[in-house]
Amino acid sequence: MSEVFLGVIAVATLVMALIQVCLVIAGIIAVKRMYDMLLRVENTMKPVLAHVDELVMDATASVAAVRVQIDRVEQQAVQVLKRTDQAVQRVQDYLVAPAREGMALAAGARAIFGAFREPLIRAFRSAIS
Repeated sequence: MSEVFLGVIAVATLVMALIQVCLVIAGIIAVKRMYDMLLRVENTMKPVLAHVDELVMDATASVAAVRVQIDRVEQQAVQVLKRTDQAVQRVQDYLVAPAREGMALAAGARAIFGAFREPLIRAFRSAIS
């Protein structure tokens, strides 16, 4: 009987070893298939990634061109604002300064007439009376 049990144990061990060898072979085959599939996907994606890279380069160039245009617009706006400020300053110089001088002359005339008013009124009243 012990020989039969030893035979059963030997057969079971052999079956287990065969199953393990089959599993290792199946694992190797699965890894090889996965590697082949990965290579196919990589080769398929290369043109797509190259196109995406070109799009990124074009977008970068476009952004740089837009930045240059924005800088130019900003410089033009600054120049327009400076010229507008200069024009307003000139208008103020040409209009406000003479107006101030005219107001000063009017104030001087008013002061002169105020100073001579009383004596003129007295002289006029004495001439009438």
